[in-house]
Amino acid sequence: MRPLGVGLVYLEALESLFLEDNPDLSVLELEPEGFWQKVVGTGASDTVKYVPNRQVMARIARLPQHKLLHSVGFPVGGSVSYDREHVAPLATEAIAFDASWVSEHLSFNAFEVDGAVEQAGFLLPPRQTCGGVQTAVRSIRRIASELPVPFAFETGVNYLQPRSDEMPDGEFFASVAEAADCGILLDLHNLWVNERNGRQPVHEVLAALPLDRVWEVHLAGGMMLGDYYLDAHSDTISPLLLAIAGDVLPRLPNLGAVMFEILPSYLPRVGLDRVRDELAVLNGLWRLRPAQCVRVQRQAVAIPEGAETPPDVAVWERVLGMLAVGHSCGRAPDEDRAVARDRGIAIWRTLINEGRDGRIARAMRFTMTLLLRGLGPKAVHDLLHDYHANTFPDVYTGSEADRFAVYLVGRLPTLPRVPFLKEVLAFEHALVRAALYGASSRVEWDVDPSELFDALEAGRPIAGRRIPRVAMDIVPEG
Repeated sequence: MRPLGVGLVYLEALESLFLEDNPDLSVLELEPEGFWQKVVGTGASDTVKYVPNRQVMARIARLPQHKLLHSVGFPVGGSVSYDREHVAPLATEAIAFDASWVSEHLSFNAFEVDGAVEQAGFLLPPRQTCGGVQTAVRSIRRIASELPVPFAFETGVNYLQPRSDEMPDGEFFASVAEAADCGILLDLHNLWVNERNGRQPVHEVLAALPLDRVWEVHLAGGMMLGDYYLDAHSDTISPLLLAIAGDVLPRLPNLGAVMFEILPSYLPRVGLDRVRDELAVLNGLWRLRPAQCVRVQRQAVAIPEGAETPPDVAVWERVLGMLAVGHSCGRAPDEDRAVARDRGIAIWRTLINEGRDGRIARAMRFTMTLLLRGLGPKAVHDLLHDYHANTFPDVYTGSEADRFAVYLVGRLPTLPRVPFLKEVLAFEHALVRAALYGASSRVEWDVDPSELFDALEAGRPIAGRRIPRVAMDIVPEG
């Protein structure tokens, strides 16, 4: 890999940094799905398409840094295969951004239940057995064959305690990389999270890895949730983690980039100046890398190409997926019941539910405002808890909001009356359906909607001035 340098995972809130003439910032890594819209066919055509925001993509492509693509919605550690409706736009973006490589997580976020594929709404750890290696390798080889640039997988987070029937983390990562003949995105913060929560120590993982396959390193800061340390991307990098990075970077002969990650919700607290300081620190680490990249000739490890998902992988994904979203996993082998007793399950359940609620609040904020006003926080919390228990997540905001709207329509007769909730729910659901399905809808009002929304926006009491009943047509853009 050609050396690109130090960079940031792109956020709109960081764009001013990418526009600066800063020699410490030479790489931009884009998570493209964050700028895609999920569009679902209706009627006879129920296909799912992913439509990039071309205007935003073009603006990002013009920024002066080297570009990398880091996919975040379609991980390669599980048995659910993703069709060309996803891979095709990813390949197109790789060409448009002149990306040196594309990466994805060695995790899973979808699983089969009674013949249907459901979403977990979060990245979950794959089964670390020979069957898990076979499953991941098949997925990586497939997506790599359809991309115009090389592919690397990211070493993931695992909040479960180690199991006696699985490979250690380092051995599993190494087996997948060698058999798939691909690169490794070494997320050192993920490995440190795993160690701090009771899994294999970072130095043991590194000792097992083929370090010449590491093309990229990720570093970040985290936070505590109870007695678990989270991969929250919520702070600057710990000096202890910087010391680990300083030890391993000189041993990475094909290192191409070192990236700092932070989530937008934590950026106001951290501040742009501290982000600039982190870039300077990482450039100091970057100078520790070997002076010359090397090529290591290998023969790919043979892995059976069986078309069927190994039985232990199928059971693992269903049991862990169902538990993580808070649903009963039904009958499972005795050894897999131990997963339900692992305290890490509660961490995923909390993170998944918070993510679902955040997506709903973004897409249907006036509906949520009315619910909070009319029912109070505890009743809304109980309502969302019931929604979580009776539906599966979706990682796309529109789809999650659509599911919640359908659920809430069914619950309206059993809820205390909230003035104007039915009308506002119908309006916001119509907007979601127009974006998601391209559907047109008609919403009827007997209250002035502009006054209603102004009052909700300002937090004022709602006067509710009645008007002659009017109809509003909601049609998809274009």
